Parts: sequence; C-alpha cells; structure tokens
Amino acid sequence: MRRARLALAASAIALLATAPSLAQETQALAAAAPPPDSQGLTVYPAEFFASSSPGTAMDMVNRVPGFSFDGGDSGVRGYSGAAGNVLIDGRRPASKSESLEEQVRRIPASQVERIELIRGGAPGIDMQGQTVLVNVVRRADSRTQLLFAVASGFLQDGRTTPAMRFEGSHRFDVDRSGDFSLLIYRGMDDGAGEGSSDRIAPSGAVVRDSYADETGGGLGATLALGWRQPLAGGDLAINSRVNIDQYEFALEEAVFAPTPGAFFVHDDFDTVTAEAGFNWQQPLGPRTRLELVGLQRGRDVNFVTLFEDGTDEARFTADNRSGETIGSATLRFTRTPTWSLEAGGEVAYNFLDSAQTYAENGAPVALPAADTLVEELRSEASFTSTWRPNSRWTLETGLRVETSTISQSGDISLERSFVYPKPRAQLTWTPNEQNQLRLRVERDVGQLNFDDFVASATFSTGVITAGNQNLEPFKRTIYQAAWERRFWGDGALVVTLTHRAVTDAVDRAPIFTTAGVFDAPANIGEGRDDDIQVNLTLPTTRLGIPNGLLRASVEWNDTEVTDPTTGQTRPISGAPEVEAELHFTQDIQSLRLQWGVDMFLAQEWSVYRFDTVEHWRRGTWLQPFIEWKPRPDINFRVEFANLLGRDFGRDREVYAGPRNVSPLLYREARHLNFDPFIYARLRRNF
Repeated sequence: MRRARLALAASAIALLATAPSLAQETQALAAAAPPPDSQGLTVYPAEFFASSSPGTAMDMVNRVPGFSFDGGDSGVRGYSGAAGNVLIDGRRPASKSESLEEQVRRIPASQVERIELIRGGAPGIDMQGQTVLVNVVRRADSRTQLLFAVASGFLQDGRTTPAMRFEGSHRFDVDRSGDFSLLIYRGMDDGAGEGSSDRIAPSGAVVRDSYADETGGGLGATLALGWRQPLAGGDLAINSRVNIDQYEFALEEAVFAPTPGAFFVHDDFDTVTAEAGFNWQQPLGPRTRLELVGLQRGRDVNFVTLFEDGTDEARFTADNRSGETIGSATLRFTRTPTWSLEAGGEVAYNFLDSAQTYAENGAPVALPAADTLVEELRSEASFTSTWRPNSRWTLETGLRVETSTISQSGDISLERSFVYPKPRAQLTWTPNEQNQLRLRVERDVGQLNFDDFVASATFSTGVITAGNQNLEPFKRTIYQAAWERRFWGDGALVVTLTHRAVTDAVDRAPIFTTAGVFDAPANIGEGRDDDIQVNLTLPTTRLGIPNGLLRASVEWNDTEVTDPTTGQTRPISGAPEVEAELHFTQDIQSLRLQWGVDMFLAQEWSVYRFDTVEHWRRGTWLQPFIEWKPRPDINFRVEFANLLGRDFGRDREVYAGPRNVSPLLYREARHLNFDPFIYARLRRNF
C-alpha cells in the first residue's frame, strides 16, 4: 500500500507544474452543449470552454459534460488492453510508462481546435474497449508553445517539495512537429505519518504499547520527447521517456510497554524506467486505414529494507529488472457510412528477472521463488464490427482470441500455455438528445503482476510474502448497464451498474514450504464484483451560484470470494466498499481568479492473509484552492492541502497460524496522522 500511496503522491508532483483547477462552469446557459451529429459525435469547439480560461487540454477534457476521465491501466495485458478513454488527434499515444493524464496536460489549451465526444461508438472509430471516448483535436496552425513552472509544498515539519517543469512544442510545418518536457522534482509520501500503535492480547494484556513516526519521500527527474512527421505515405508519431526516481522510507517506533525499547525500519528504492514507442497510420484507400504500433519499455528497481531493534536485525534485498516489447497492427475498413469493420493482431513479450535475499541476524533464510526469471509470450487476434443504422442505435460486436505461454526458470522451472477467447457486445440506444442507454457484455482477462511470482518483505508491517509460480490470470464476464441524462445545457447525470463474474480470482492464500508457511498471492476460485457508480456534473448558476460547477463521483462496491483458509465467504482483499470524490469550482471573472474545493472521502478496505486480517482506513482529504490569472500567460495557484489532517488507520488481528485452526495472538490498532500543508505553483506560458 505504501508504494501505491507514493505513486499517487509522485504523480501529483509530476503534474504540479501544469495541473489546473478542475473544470469551471461556462457563462450561464449560453454555452449549451451542441447536439450530436448522425455519427454519434458531439463536437465542442474551443470557444465552448473559453469562459473557464483553460490552461491545458486536460482542463477542457474535465469540462466535457457527462464525461469521466479514465487514464487506463498500464499494468494490463499488452497495448490494446491498457487504453484510457481519451484520444489525441484520433490516436492513442504509444506509451504505457507515461500516464494518459500527463500527456493530455502537456497540450496547451491554445493548441486545441475542438473536443469530440463519442458516446456508445461510431463507425470508423476505435473505442478502445470504452463506452465513452473523448478525442482532443489540435489546431494545424499553432506554432511554438513554451511553458516554465515552479512549485513547492511547504510542510509543517519544515520539509519542502520543490519542483520545476520546462516544456514546449513547435510545429515546423503542417506535417512536422516536435515536443519535449523536462521535470525535476522532490516528492513526499502523504501516507507516512505519526501516531499510536498498540497490541492487545485476547486476555486484555498489553503486548506492545508504542508510538510510530514515519517519514517518506524522494527525488527524481523525467525527460519526455515526441516527434511527428509523414513517412512512406502515412503519418508517424514517435515518443520516448526516461524517468529516474529515488525513494526513502523511515520508521522509528518507540516502545513504552511491556518493556521500553525501540525499533527501526529503513527502505530504499532506486528506480529507472525508459520507454520508446511509435504509431504509424497509413490510408490504403478512401475507406481503409492501417495502423502499426510498436512499444519497448524497461524498468530496473533496486530495493533494500532493514530492520533492527537493538537485539535482532533483518535485511531483505531485491534486484528486479523487467521489460515489455509490443507490436500491433490494425486494419480498419469503413464499409458504409453506418458500418465499419476492424481486424487486428498483437504480439507481446514480457519478462521479470528478479533476485532476492533475506537474512535474520546475518543468517540467510530461504524464500520460495527468490531467484526467478519469469517470461510471457503472448499473441492476440481481434475482429470488431460497429453498426449504426440510424442516430438512435449503435451495435458494436467483437471477438479477441489470446494465446499465452508463461515460463519460469531459476529456483523453479515451469512452463504453461493458455488460450483465452474474449467476446464483446455493446448496444447503445439514444432516444433523444438528453438520454442515452448503454448495455455491454464482455469477457476479459486480467494481467499477471510478475512481482507476484517472486518473494517480498515489508518490515514496517511485519509481512514476508512468498512468490507463487502457479499463478494464472483472473477471468471475468462483465455485464454493464449505463444510463446518461443531460440537463441544463452542460449538466449530466450518469448511473452505471456493473456485475463481474470472476473465475480464478487472484487474492491471498498460504504457501507451504520446507522453510515454513508464507502468505502469497494465489488463484482462489470463483468470485463476484458488483458496483453502482453515479457521476454528476451540476452547473450551479440556476441554484444561485453563478459560474460554478460541481462534479461528484460515488461508487459502491460489493465483492465476494471464498476464503481459502476458512472456507467462508468474504470480500476481495483490498476492495473498498465506497469510493467518492467531490469537486467544486467557481470562476470570478471580474477578479480574474477561480476558487474551489477538492474532496476525496474516506475509504476502508480489508486484506485477508492466512494468519492475519488487516483492516485499513484512509481519512478524508480536503483541499481548498485559489487560482489567480493576472494575465493570460501567467497563472498562480495556492492549495491548502489536507486541511483536515487525513489519518491512516490499520487494525490487525494476528493469529498463531492459519486462522481456521489457530488461536488469536493479539489485536493491533495503529493510527497515523499526516498534517496539513500549503502548496504553491507559478506557471508562465510563452
């Protein structure tokens, strides 16, 4: 969880130089949304967003009524499965290391000609497996754009998180353009805090009474380059990216009872990530288009964690080198203005070469799958048909068939092969301009996390995890219904119901070895994952708050699997029951400023290990902000971050062995708090 929290904090730092306020309300109802055309496209020209003074294309994307941004998932299988729901000039960037949000934020609003909203599919448009897409279309006449920004967070303990971004783009002629981005940053882990940590035995006796003080943060740099030009009668786009990141975490825990003392944990992560990709599109006639994509990325992670309490010490190290090579080809044929066909193929190679060591008081301890090379060779063939007989109905059907061979060598030698058919059908009904119903049925396959094949250790939680060489991807059949209602010009309400029937669910289970019993990821059988999601875009002018916009998203989750240790049903590990966020902004044009509030509501989830049940709680994050634009090319923003002092809680029930047959040793309550801080950013466009 700590690395996940760090990733969120690092992403925020990486975006700080260009992160705008969230979308603002346009002037009353003057900028009412345009109606969709006969092909299912709703076109929003740049003027639609003008009153909210957007700084980047992401400002405009966030302002599209009824649209909820989805950045995709870089951890899923191959290239096609990682798609988000935003295209840039009709294509996906050939990247999995750089987030889609970062790429859209790099486009200045002045370069955007229009935003196209595609709901439910349209002939000739690759929906990337999404039900709703946005296409950012850039102007052909824009020339040089430069941006320089500096920012920093100012923490109560005296730490600062300075960052600097310099980026630019230049169009040399109609067909050739280039862009670059350089970011240097220092980040902090907003999941590390300080607070009490108590362990109580079932009898009520104090096992340990202590106070924990955690700090986490690091520094890094990212360089991204892009180029676009004609090639062999087609259009070629190239991108590359290098990121260097160093992260340190320290825990100092003072023990007061039953015996005074202290223990220390120190983690070091050094990560280097590099990526290069291309996207080439070539018309083969008036109705046919060929697209080729290539992607190569690699990652090297060195990790060391130390534990000591004055008497005992432990050391775990991991040297992980991973990579991915992808090649894909897609042929799109528009048979008629209302019917298009698409056929494609993809080949991907993934690997993880990992070596771990673990020692207690200098004595090596054997871990399952501690020295392992995991490789996967995957291929996929696909066919899709999109039929739009009239403006009310769209039917998209498709089939993907995937073959995969996973091999493992090192401590364990094993090879397995799989075949996965993945059919899909989506029906969209638009009875009028205000309402739309989308129905989807799809079979998909999850991505294996190769880190689950190898051992790991987290001394701050006392968990040693074994690797599992027998893992298979989970499979899901997805049934989804979404209803969208538009109102008040640019207001929208979207309600989505989803049921996922899961087979070979990946969760936690015990692994028995000669060295003992270890917790490990494992396939634990069938399960389900149901959720209800409500997204609201509410202009507030009619409510008496001029030029205001409220965006709300709430998702209720209900999951179920069978616990491999107890045989009883329980939720899926790590699945929160409720996820909710609220964003409000108001544009005060007479003062040339915007103000607003971002709120991410508290979350709770549980993790079920064979000998431990962990209950996690993350408190509410409240962040008011003010953004002032004294000139169109200067932007100053101040955020009062984490105003409520968000807390992290972890309650554990620890057993002497497997939970179904072993007595409870103790209950642990750990409550950490992270203080409010101020963040400021100055941005200048040239």
